[in-house]
Amino acid sequence: MKTITLVVLAAAVAAAAFLLSLDARRDDGVAVLEIRGDDDRLELIPVGVDGGAAGPESVAFDGAGGGPYTGVSDGRVLRWLPAERRWAEHSSSCAPELRRRCTVQNLLCCLPSCSSSSSSLISREIVMRTEALVLAVFVAAAALLSLDSLSDVRRLEIGDGDVELVPLDGAAGPESVVFGGGGEGPFTGVSDGRVLRWMPEERRWEEHSCSAPELLDSCRGSQDPSREHECGRPLGLKFNNETGELYVADAYHGLRVVGPEDNVSKPLVPEWQGSRPFSFANGIEIDYETGVIYFTKTSTRFQRREFLNIVISGDNTGRLLRYDPKSNKVEVLVDGLAFANGLAMSTDGTYLLLAETTTGKILRYWIKTPKASTLEEVVQLPWFPDNIRMSPRGGFWVGLHAKRGKIAEWSISYPWLRRLILKLPMRHVQRASWLLNQLGRQVIALRLSEDGKTMEAVSVHGTVQKVFRSVSEVEERNGSLWIGSVMSPFLGVYKLYL
Repeated sequence: MKTITLVVLAAAVAAAAFLLSLDARRDDGVAVLEIRGDDDRLELIPVGVDGGAAGPESVAFDGAGGGPYTGVSDGRVLRWLPAERRWAEHSSSCAPELRRRCTVQNLLCCLPSCSSSSSSLISREIVMRTEALVLAVFVAAAALLSLDSLSDVRRLEIGDGDVELVPLDGAAGPESVVFGGGGEGPFTGVSDGRVLRWMPEERRWEEHSCSAPELLDSCRGSQDPSREHECGRPLGLKFNNETGELYVADAYHGLRVVGPEDNVSKPLVPEWQGSRPFSFANGIEIDYETGVIYFTKTSTRFQRREFLNIVISGDNTGRLLRYDPKSNKVEVLVDGLAFANGLAMSTDGTYLLLAETTTGKILRYWIKTPKASTLEEVVQLPWFPDNIRMSPRGGFWVGLHAKRGKIAEWSISYPWLRRLILKLPMRHVQRASWLLNQLGRQVIALRLSEDGKTMEAVSVHGTVQKVFRSVSEVEERNGSLWIGSVMSPFLGVYKLYL
């Protein structure tokens, strides 16, 4: 039906155009001069001394009838010599030393420069050289500062053949990885709204749960961000080992829970203060001693599929929240966070670690001790941190979404610099950013000590680098690293061989 409508519309437009053309040709006393391509009365004269210019905007004859004269694309004014059937240069507003650059092949340079006054051309040339110099200085400084110092850190190099890639049943984006209280799994949430469980003996995935069962068949296998609000997008996962319940932070359907015998997640907090059910819930953690659930809300302005806008805009509406099942109340512990992300509790339960992605910071929120209810910075990383998981060998793992280039970092920190960079040619900025991202090691995860010192760094090379160009989470279990990436159709397994 849609095709037929378009055909009818096109026919109507064509008919209208034909009728208008007939009306324009009617004999109402106006002489119509029609010029066709095969009309021998039309002569085409190449423009330029050597035929290499273009764009004769205006035509004029002098008082004696000489000419015509015309201005062309390379900044010159030409005079036609009819007896010799050629053009002669009459004058030019382009600086002599720049004329060789002004050709028809370089119109982008010449039209705004050589065809204007020589002073404005020289000014533009100075501006362009200054922009290039400024960008070169930024690149050089950023390159020196972007070289991460990991010489004293144990390095885990992952190349082709070093990691097992586990396909995800047609979906993609294993954001978080978690094991059950009895070692079952792992479990991971994927792009189509499902939570999957790995069956190691059978070497396959089974569907564990979803938040929109009525759409399960149509959503299954979807990797379309525009459908996330329908299908759901499970991000943070955490088991309550005492009850067997799985808690899910869904970016669109809020904070949810799956009973040990259920296959559909249920809303834990349907709504809060009359707002939507915690859109863009992200990280989640449980205090087993009190039963309290902590979780992050990445932004109150943007949805998950708009996550880049959070970084670019400098949005700082993220929050750390506390839900008490006993009172069924939610409390805001920290607000004003720039992309509140991953969350992990210390082994002794005295503090939470929180990833603030835009700033690259790992923050510590004290739950107990005299510092309770205070927030402090643990470390600021030259990457965009994602999820955090405690390591059984001490410290904690941080998944790294991407390298936090100095140009991006300075743009966020200094508004005047952001305005200056935005004035530079975008192709140069993109090229500089790309070059900077190639420098140093392609690090995808770090194991940090409790005081923020790097203990281990995981880097990739070869074709596996394309699979894990960004990492959401690293879960260490039984001598292996389970690697999740929100952009990959695989879950990675790397044996540590400790």
